[in-house]
Amino acid sequence: MSPSALPTLLEQTPTPDGLVLRLRLDPELPWFHGHFPGAPLLPGVTQVHWAMHYGRLLPGVDGAFGGMSQLKFQRPLRPGQECELHLSWLGDKGQLLFGYKVAGEHVSSGRVALCP
Repeated sequence: MSPSALPTLLEQTPTPDGLVLRLRLDPELPWFHGHFPGAPLLPGVTQVHWAMHYGRLLPGVDGAFGGMSQLKFQRPLRPGQECELHLSWLGDKGQLLFGYKVAGEHVSSGRVALCP
């Protein structure tokens, strides 16, 4: 993925079960253009895409996209915000769990299945 299509990575912290990334959602990101005029927000498909991109930093995460489940989008992510992306890998199930938070509050979450 082009660096211009990624948020600014401010911090990366390992956790016992995965990784937490602190991200800044730069207003210049192409995902905000036209989605939606006057009230831009980060598309859900982009949130999943970023989870897969950064999930590959975890040991054992490999494979092609195999589907999604338990997707929940509770609040919009807006230009200029800072958020946390929480990632966990369930290797025995081949699932990448992700969750975005802003100021400690859940924004979105889901599971991505990866096929070997």
